[in-house]
Amino acid sequence: MPALVANTKKQEASARIKKFVSVINQALISAENDFGMREDWTIGEMNNSDAAFEFLNTYIKPYIKSFEIEKRELLGLNMATLRFVDGSQMSIKIGVCYDIYYDINGEKKPNELGRDIFAFILCRKSGTCNVDSNQVRPYYCVTTGTPYPTREEIRNNCKSSGQSCTMLLQENQWEFPKDYPRRL
Repeated sequence: MPALVANTKKQEASARIKKFVSVINQALISAENDFGMREDWTIGEMNNSDAAFEFLNTYIKPYIKSFEIEKRELLGLNMATLRFVDGSQMSIKIGVCYDIYYDINGEKKPNELGRDIFAFILCRKSGTCNVDSNQVRPYYCVTTGTPYPTREEIRNNCKSSGQSCTMLLQENQWEFPKDYPRRL
């Protein structure tokens, strides 16, 4: 019975993550159609929850079904959080890139990376990140020339800090692999 429950949790989490990626990427496309290329958007100061709040209010919220946006602290960082109608939420911190944390169950525990919170990134074209994309993708931002980590390195990082778990899921078509190192 415990294996069945764990498998059901993984299927539900996978479905939510797939939906999140699709919905946010579609919202970004719609916002670019209305506001022009993302690299030209005005976003305000880095590491400022007011700027993150404005980003969500202007470029994301009009294109998705959601309840509210609020400024709050998550994982020790000041962010803005958008709550979806399904109870999940997206928090964002604007730095060199947009650091995005998707919490599949909202305020409910455990609120840990790789368990119910999954890290994404939206890179700026003017940033130093070696990932050039107008779409949300797993959190991975290193300087140009740094080799992409092996699957084992990704899995070990997922196990130790939870930061690379989203990369592991993307490599497995957003499904939780059998050797997923964290309990949901």
